[in-house]
Amino acid sequence: MRKPIHTDQEIIQAGESLMSKFDREVSATDIHKALGGKGKYSRIRALWDAHKESREEEQEADIPLPEECQDRIAEAASSLQASMESLVRSLIVRMTEQNVRQSALRERDFALLEAEHAKHVQILEEEITYLTDCLDEIEAQSDDETPINETADPEPSAPSLPAPASAAVAQAAPRKSPNRPVKKTRPAARKAVRSSPAKPKKSPGQAQTPS
Repeated sequence: MRKPIHTDQEIIQAGESLMSKFDREVSATDIHKALGGKGKYSRIRALWDAHKESREEEQEADIPLPEECQDRIAEAASSLQASMESLVRSLIVRMTEQNVRQSALRERDFALLEAEHAKHVQILEEEITYLTDCLDEIEAQSDDETPINETADPEPSAPSLPAPASAAVAQAAPRKSPNRPVKKTRPAARKAVRSSPAKPKKSPGQAQTPS
């Protein structure tokens, strides 16, 4: 690597001498001209820009603030802190009141719901008691009543009728003689029905009367 013509210190000293001479800010072009136009311009510019930034930071750090300015900054900071604290406190109070109000509303709703459920339970208990009493009465009545089959008299048996004598019935029936011929019935003769001949229809010409 080739050694540069001007070192970093020479470039910075040239720039500082130009600033003290002209009493103004100088550029990399002025330094390059002061060095006789020798050396790489991009290197001179990068080095001088970095030197100016570091010098500005040192100047800002070295400049002390007046006491009055420091007092005003402190007052502004304390005022800002107080306002922020007040804002946070008001938000906390508002949120607390809102939570308390919502809790009271929830407790009221729970109390109403509990009373409604208690009333419903009481109604159900009364119905259960009533049904239990009715069941006890029915069981008591069934225990007091006696069965009908045990107390009622037995039904009288129907009187027995004498069986008809088969011999008398057989004698009363008429006897048929074995030699008498059986009469044969003839079917009634059917009369022939004569059909009357159909009357001839008159033609339209016969229906007209002669003139």
